[in-house]
Parts: sequence; C-alpha cells; structure tokens
Amino acid sequence: MTGIWSSIRNFWKNPRVRILFWATLIGLVMGLSELGMPLEDAMRNMRWWMHPRASDNKVLVVLQDDRTLDELGQSDVSRSDDAAVLRRLFAAGANDVYFVRSFSKHGGVEGDRRFVEALRENSGKVYLGAVLGDSAGKGNYVGALPLKEFREYARPVSIIVRHRPLNLNVQLPYSSDSPIGRIPSVAAQMAGIDRSPDQLFFPDFSIAVNTIPSLSYIDVLRDNFDASGVKGKSIVVAPAAVGFNDVYRIPGQNVGAPGGFFHVIGAQTLRASTPRDWGWLPELLVVVLVIASGFRRGNALDAYRFTALVGVLGAAPFVLDYFGIQVDIIPACAVALISVVRMRNLDRVEEASETNAGSGLPSVQALRNSADLSTRILVSLKIRNYGGIIGSFAEHVEAQLAKEIVRRIRISDESVLIYHEGGMFVWLSSIRSTFDLFENLEGLHRIVQNGIQVGGIDIDLSFNCGIDSEFDRPLSGRVASAMQAAEEAVRNDELVYQNDNRKHEAQWEISLLTSLDRAIDNGEVWVAYQPKLELRSNRISGAEALVRWTHPERGPIPPDKFIRIAEEFHRIERITRFVINDAVRVAVELERQGYEMTMSVNISAQLLRNPGLPGMIAEILAAHGLSPNRLILEITETDRLDRSSKTFQMLQRLVQSGLRLSIDDFGTGNATIDYLRYLPASEVKIDKSFVSSMEGRKEDLLLVQSIIEMAHSLDRVVVAEGVETAKVLEMLSGLQCDLVQGYHISRPVPFRDFLDFVSGRRARLIG
Repeated sequence: MTGIWSSIRNFWKNPRVRILFWATLIGLVMGLSELGMPLEDAMRNMRWWMHPRASDNKVLVVLQDDRTLDELGQSDVSRSDDAAVLRRLFAAGANDVYFVRSFSKHGGVEGDRRFVEALRENSGKVYLGAVLGDSAGKGNYVGALPLKEFREYARPVSIIVRHRPLNLNVQLPYSSDSPIGRIPSVAAQMAGIDRSPDQLFFPDFSIAVNTIPSLSYIDVLRDNFDASGVKGKSIVVAPAAVGFNDVYRIPGQNVGAPGGFFHVIGAQTLRASTPRDWGWLPELLVVVLVIASGFRRGNALDAYRFTALVGVLGAAPFVLDYFGIQVDIIPACAVALISVVRMRNLDRVEEASETNAGSGLPSVQALRNSADLSTRILVSLKIRNYGGIIGSFAEHVEAQLAKEIVRRIRISDESVLIYHEGGMFVWLSSIRSTFDLFENLEGLHRIVQNGIQVGGIDIDLSFNCGIDSEFDRPLSGRVASAMQAAEEAVRNDELVYQNDNRKHEAQWEISLLTSLDRAIDNGEVWVAYQPKLELRSNRISGAEALVRWTHPERGPIPPDKFIRIAEEFHRIERITRFVINDAVRVAVELERQGYEMTMSVNISAQLLRNPGLPGMIAEILAAHGLSPNRLILEITETDRLDRSSKTFQMLQRLVQSGLRLSIDDFGTGNATIDYLRYLPASEVKIDKSFVSSMEGRKEDLLLVQSIIEMAHSLDRVVVAEGVETAKVLEMLSGLQCDLVQGYHISRPVPFRDFLDFVSGRRARLIG
C-alpha cells in the first residue's frame, strides 16, 4: 500500500498532471452546471449553418399571415374560417392537418358549431394545439387543452417549445403531460414517435426554412391554390402575422420565421432518425485521454495531439450530427484550452530554465528533469580552471569558449547534444563501448592540451571526466553520479573516473570471472571481425578479430571490463586461445571461398610472458592448416616492453616462427619512434585519436603524414584505424597509407555479416 501511495505522490509531482487535473475539474463543473450552454448553442448553430440541406417536402405550412388579416379586415381568423380552410385542404387531398395554436377558448357559437362539423367530417385527421395556459412554470405540462367538444373529433398535440438561454436555440419535447394524460408533440405525432415527457431533442436546423413549402391562409380560404401541392402532405396551420407575436429567429440560419416551422423541422428530424444526446462527458473524457498522452514537454500540442483534438472537438460533432447524435463540446474545449495553454507556458518556462544563459547550450537542469532511461554512457567533463578563464576576460566570452569545447568534443563523438552548467559539460555519448570511450576521452585530452583560442588569445585548458553507465536508472539520477565522478577524477588526479553505485559490483566481478569459461563454451563470448581495406587495390585484404561478450542478464559487457578481470586473475590465455582459434578458422573458411586475407589478433603484454604462447599458436595453425604469415599479432601496452625483457625475446621467437607483428596504438604512450626502430614488427597501426581528428586539425594531419613517411622508410606497412568519414579516407589515400579500418568501412560484425559484406563489395567491384 505504501508503494501505491508513493507512486501516486510521484505522479502528482508532475506539474502537467496537476494542470490536467484542475482543467478537468473546471470542465466537470462547467458540464454539471451548464455554464457553457450559450457557447454550446452557438457552436451547434455554427455546425448547422455550415451544412444546410433542403426539406423533404412532406409537410406544407399554411400561414395565417398579415396579408390574410388585411384582406379579411380582422385582427384574427375566425372558427368559421378555420372550418372552411379544413374542408378545402382535405378536399385537395391533405393527409392530416395540425393547428399550432391554442383552441382552449370559445370563438363564438356559430363559429364553434361550424368548426365542430368540419372536425366531424374529418374525424381523426385533425390535431389541435395544447399550450401551457395557467400551468406555466410547471415544466412540461400543458394545462390549456382544446375544448372538450373539439376533442371528440380532433386529437390534442403539445406545441410547447423550450427556448434555451439567450434564445440561441430551442428544444422540443417528444410529449407533454396534461390533465387528460400524456399527449404527443406535433413533431413526434407527425413522425410516429412515442417517448416520455422527460426527454427533449434538438430539431436539425440544418434543414433550411426557405425550402419548406408554404401557402397563405387567405389563398386556401378563397380556394386560390394548386391542389397538387397539398395532396398527400401533412399540413401545419401556423400564425404568422406580426400581431400574433409568434415569429422567431431560426437557429443556425439567421432568418426569422413563425414558430410552426420549429415543429415542421422537428418532425423531419424524427423521421430521419431518433436523435441521441450523448451529452458532454464522452467528449471530455476523450480530450482528457489525448492530453494525458502528452505529459512530456513539447507534446501538449504536437502534430499528433493537435490532430486528435481537432478531430474530437471539430470533426467528430459534424460526423455525429449526420448520424443523429448530439454531443456537447464546451466542457471538453475548456479542458483542452486550459491544459494546452498552461502546458505550453510551462514548456517555455522550463525551456528557459534549461538553457544556459551564458553559453546558449542546454542546461544540465534539462537532464535533472528527465525521467527517461538511456542505454548510452553519460559523460561529464569538468574544466578545472573554467571560472578563472571566464573572469580573466573583460568582455563576455563564455559562449565562444563553450563553442570551442563543444566543437572538439564532437570531433569523434558527432552530433551529440551537449549540456552545460558552469565548468561542467555533460553529454550522452554515441560511443557504446566503455573501452572505446576511454580512448576517445584520452584523445580529446590530447587535443585540448594543445590549447584553445578565444578572442585572439590562446587559453590552456585542463579537464577531468566522470562517466556513468548505470542504464537501469533514469537520467535525472545518473547526471548527479556522472558529475560526482568528474569531481572524484579531479581529486584523484585521474583523467577519467567511472561511477559505479552498485553495492555488489565486486561480487559480480568475481561471479563474472567464474562464469567466463562457461560463457565461452555456450556461445555468450564470440568474435567480431572488422574489415581492413587496402587502399591501393581497393579491396578487403584482412580483418581484425575482436572479442565480444553478450551476457544473458547484463547484456553486452565492454571488452575492457572482462579482459581486465581476466588479466587480473590470469585467465587471459583462455580468451586469447578462443579468439585465435576462431580467427584462424575464419581465415581458412575465407580461403576456401576464394578470399586470401590476413587475420589480426590482439595479444596482451601479460601473455607475452607466457613461454607456452608460441606452442599454443602453432598448435592452432596446424589444426586448421593455415600458414603462419597469415596471422598478425597486434601488440598492445608497449610501455611494458624493453629490449632486454623476456617479452621482447618472446616477440623475436614469434617472428622467427613465421608470424607477423603489428605495433598497435602507435603515437600514444610509449609506442613511439624508438619502438618502431627496434621491435621486429612489420606493421604499424596509427592510433584512432589522431586519424579521426586529422580532418579538422592540421597538427594531427601532419603527425599522421610523418608517421606514414617514417614507417615506409623503415619498410613497415601502415594501418590507420578510426576512419569514420569519406573525407578522412580520401586524405589517407593521398598520404599513401597502406590499409585503413574504421566505422566508415564497417563496424566489427559477426563472421556471417563480414562474409556478406566482403562478397557484396566484390560483386560491386566486378559489376
């Protein structure tokens, strides 16, 4: 239970959740109190106005208009006139006649007698209006019924019209209560619908009034009309003269017409389909769900949610109208408007707070506010003397300095988004391997050590880095760990410090060691192959074999991590044997398929002290039948080597056995000119930190050029690793480099993918 409440509290802490909550509460209040009724009517009128349609011509309206009264010389028509009109209408073939005015009072003895006779002649075909009378204010109750003698031959119908606030719209009842029980409304009687008095409906005022046929009462009275226009129709006799005070504005049409037209339009509405009123709650709930799906910054009114809101609040009511379904949208509009406006304002406030005013870069606060998970390593780079540098300039140069730092970070970690706070620069690296990232940061350190020029002044920078790779934690927690690791690196005077908050990491490393042999046996440990392109022939002439471990629970484990553990506990021989065996097997398989290639394998300096190394390699070569000169051993950690050491003697034995040696990471550490001169290596690999930056730094370009020329003068083959762009590849070709490898050619891939790559490349060359 505590966990549930904790989750609720954390959910409530999200300001967008609170915005939506209060917006929804306001929408509920508006819906329950009907505060938005006038706006709702205005929106409904607009929908009717936008798609007008014609009447079905099943009803004819006979208007007791001003012309009728003028020609009769009366202020009202008489019952004798009504009797005469009835006879002429039925003689012309009318189906039935509805009088939408009250017949609750006598109109003179002779007139009433004649009217009764006319009703008797057409018994059951005439309907007389019943109105509120003295029952006004009692709800849907008609107290003023037609006279009893009229009701013997004519049925009463309710002509109540419910006007909405500000007279923006009207509703009609299906029926009304009366002293003689429930009686139908004019519209319901015409449509043959029987519903309770508790229900009201909106007539479909998209039916244009001017398309409903009509006649003047005086023309009917004088038999001056075309009977064909009456035959087979229902007739509505309605007061229309100004003196009757029964002319109203028709919703959605901006025209005035007698109230009788309300009933005619209502009847056609019911004949089409029985209207259903879904109210305001469904629209409100859908809008809440749409808004709730965009709680992240910038999502409140993105393309998807904008389209959804337009559909729900704009298109849906139009579509539902065609199916006779009425919905109220104002409470939902209120929720959408309040939520979107408030969330957009919040976006702007947060964006302002998450942008560093000095540099213009995103602020680290943006990461602190992020609950996202990321499988990228988080790097924090701390400039030691940042404050002193900024303070030493008279003008504001923070943006320029930050720009130069960012440019250098992106030399080998392209397109990363870099966050800035004080002297701290933080980013999610696109380099997946911790080992490769450490190498990258070392290369960055060498680049920055050369100085940065700002405002025409050279600035010496010094930095330390912290990294966090706990991918199971949200970024909001990881950013503090990475920054703390950077501070730890400063205190320990280390270039890079890796944060690790796992309490049982030491125990896990021990378990990792114990499961290493089993991992090799069951296929968790495997070998990836990165192609080496020969520039002169433009063909793949070799590959480097690189060990990988995909743990079933921890996922990919960086090679530097498990190799370090294997070296520490003297298990590196098992891994090296596994890699060499797979590399030799692959070389033989490639040869069988017509590809003659060399295979390069990294050899740890620790293993070079093992006297059994030459025998192990010879045994593997013999088992697969591969010539020794096809296997290249890349020697790492050359700082551990010297000419008098046993390891140096081991290198001489390996070369004498026919194997080839390569000096890895040339240009870094102690892998320098002296080693090139006396180590029995036939190949030199230029470190990727120089190659990847040579496009943007003239110094590195000159350094690479010098290494190539020097190695060639000593009859060494030169391999450039870390080639990641076409431009760098072109530059190396111009410098007469022999071989290249890097992501621009191909990433390290499983053998089957490597084989597909090589065969596809050969097919393109042949084609």
